[in-house]
Amino acid sequence: MEQPKRTLHELKIALAILRINAIAGSSRYRVISSSALFLCWRNSPSDTLVEVLRARITGRYAQNTFEGLLKRVDDISIGRSAADVEAFLSARLPSAASISSAVRNTEYKRALEEAVNIPQELHPPQERGMTSRGVKDDSLYDYSASISYRREPAQQIYTTYPIYYGTDRLQEPGRTVKFGGFRGDGTIAYGVAEVSVPHIHREGKLERPWLWPTQTKGNPNKHIVIHSNELLALDAWFTSAKDYLSQQGIGQDPSKKEGLLFIHGYNVGFDAALWRAAQLCHDLKFPGLMLCFSWASLGTPGGYPTDEATVDWSAGNLRQYLTHVTEQLGLSALHIVAHSMGNRALLSVLESWKHEPGTTPIHQVILAAPDVDTSRFKQFGQAFETFEQVTLYASRHDRAIAASRFVHSYSRAGDARPPLVMNSLATVDVSAAGRDMFGLGHSYIATVSKVFRDLFYVVRHRHKPDQRAGIIKRDEGYWELT
Repeated sequence: MEQPKRTLHELKIALAILRINAIAGSSRYRVISSSALFLCWRNSPSDTLVEVLRARITGRYAQNTFEGLLKRVDDISIGRSAADVEAFLSARLPSAASISSAVRNTEYKRALEEAVNIPQELHPPQERGMTSRGVKDDSLYDYSASISYRREPAQQIYTTYPIYYGTDRLQEPGRTVKFGGFRGDGTIAYGVAEVSVPHIHREGKLERPWLWPTQTKGNPNKHIVIHSNELLALDAWFTSAKDYLSQQGIGQDPSKKEGLLFIHGYNVGFDAALWRAAQLCHDLKFPGLMLCFSWASLGTPGGYPTDEATVDWSAGNLRQYLTHVTEQLGLSALHIVAHSMGNRALLSVLESWKHEPGTTPIHQVILAAPDVDTSRFKQFGQAFETFEQVTLYASRHDRAIAASRFVHSYSRAGDARPPLVMNSLATVDVSAAGRDMFGLGHSYIATVSKVFRDLFYVVRHRHKPDQRAGIIKRDEGYWELT
């Protein structure tokens, strides 16, 4: 893999973090683990290191220290041995030892001490809640270390759903299965995650601990929670999915043998993709197999250019995943919901998709807020007649789409100014539904009840627009949510 380019600014920050970690008397005073720093240094795309680190750093003390380093970066000086440490960071020096053991090596610590000098006030405190001068400093106190956690109630008041996923993200080291925002080696990892939705869940909401880091598991009786995540070999993944379908008891309900695939958009981490997939499965009361393809979104707001490049790179992997799903699982039908930038990968695949006899047909294709060039979208439209129904949801209030239009200087298919009208496409202008809870109007597909109920009739009953309540047809040829 090509080593990303790093700036002097990024090198100073990385060396300063390693230096703080080396002299910290306790793990609670580390900004981020050295192993995690090495991972980010080697895999973060150029010019994204600071934002990627910021998204991973948790705890008030660590966050304050990191922001302090950014503000005082000009006061951080590097010495002659900085090049040696940087070579080790970038994996240009062979080492049989693991990173965790190497950073404890005396020679490494000596080289690090000579490589960087940081302001004294940014040194880790010698005692809990104390600065290096022995003065109480509440601004640096790590409150997260003092939080006590209640045990989960014995009563289970949630429902668990298996999410059969594929991802081309890089698997990160650790005791549990973890995928971050970096690209993998081009292969797809297959697995099944058990995700629960609490009984207090409100339709369209994504219940998560408020103002807590995304790494926090949460309380399953209050939040959408990932309970387990198991990687499987491809054959085992096929077997597991088929066993689940057989356990559903198809009986008189053929929809129990259908599949629903969710493809997320920009700025979405792996866990967040699973949360949303479970929420869709729950709210749609979908009885069949819930699937999720998680492409390697960086998962940070500033990662838009990186995500644009990655979603194109992921299209081939999505095609492979979709081929396995339609050829090997024996589903009676497959429905697909793609959101935002995820539409780019999906449309790239569907443009040349051919239904082969004996494979699962793709019935409902839902293109929600597609961040896709309008002219390019029209080219994709030539393939829409291949599928039972293609639905486009667009909004005039989608500020994320408006920002994309400004950046690219061309209109986007997810914008309803005006709504697209094409053959074999049912366009629904959902502007009347208002704005979503974050004020961007971009997640309305899953957060606005009116839109969600229309989606319910598309996926569960495969109704055409003229069969659904709450929408009317305009003279221009598109449909409008009322």
